[in-house]
Amino acid sequence: MALNSEERHPIELFQKMGLCDKDGNLLPEVAASLKTVPQGAATTVWCATSSLLNDIGGVYCEDANISLLAHEESMSAGVKSYSLDAEKAKRLWLLSEEMTGIQFNTI
Repeated sequence: MALNSEERHPIELFQKMGLCDKDGNLLPEVAASLKTVPQGAATTVWCATSSLLNDIGGVYCEDANISLLAHEESMSAGVKSYSLDAEKAKRLWLLSEEMTGIQFNTI
């Protein structure tokens, strides 16, 4: 899949999603919502270095902060309620072990 060197995003994916015009250019509202490489890396760097995350785990982070719970599933920001479902997490973990053939010893 070719990458647009300026945007660093696979244009073919955006075309399939209907986010480009007929010439393959990202729609202005889509381009405006994309993060730069430094912006995209900021949360990962923050998670790796922030003392606010000392002694806690299992949190979802976005925009260089601990994310809030999204009150509606259609909201683009925040943790979706289904991602906090312990039973679904257990099923996903077991399915991942089954699909990879690797069992992990967990606490």
